[in-house]
Amino acid sequence: MKQPVHNPGLIEDKRVAIGVFCLTTLLILTDLRHGIATPKHGSYWLFDSRWFLPPRVAMAVNLLFYVYLLWIGISFYRAAQGPELLIVVGWLAAIFRGPIQCLFSISPDVVGYIPFVALLSALLASAYFLFKLSSAAPQQHSQE
Repeated sequence: MKQPVHNPGLIEDKRVAIGVFCLTTLLILTDLRHGIATPKHGSYWLFDSRWFLPPRVAMAVNLLFYVYLLWIGISFYRAAQGPELLIVVGWLAAIFRGPIQCLFSISPDVVGYIPFVALLSALLASAYFLFKLSSAAPQQHSQE
C-alpha cells in the first residue's frame, strides 16, 4: 500500500517568498508602465525575432516557446496549493496576454484588464506568503 506523499507546495521558505513577491511586483509594474492596453506599435510576442529571423521561422520559434511556457505553467499549477494558484494564474495571464489577443482578435481594452486583475491578486497572494513566512520565522527561533 502506498504512503501518502506530503506536497508542501511551491513556496516553502522566506527566500522563495521574497523572490515571488519581487517577480510579481516587476510584472505588475511592467503592466502598469505599458498601460492597461498593449502598446499600439509593439509586438504581441515575447520574442520579437522578426529582425533577425524570417517571419515563418520567428513564428515557429515563438510558438514553440509558448508551448514550453504552457507546459511549465501547467506543471506549476498542478504543484501549487491554495493561494499559490492565484500567483501561477496571474503570471500565466500576463505571459499569454499577447497570443490570446492576437489569436482571438479581442479588443486590447478588454484583454488589458484581465492580466492586470490577475497580477493584482497574485501580488496580494505573494504578499500574504511573505508576511506569513516572516511572522513564522521569529516564532520558530523562540521555540528553540
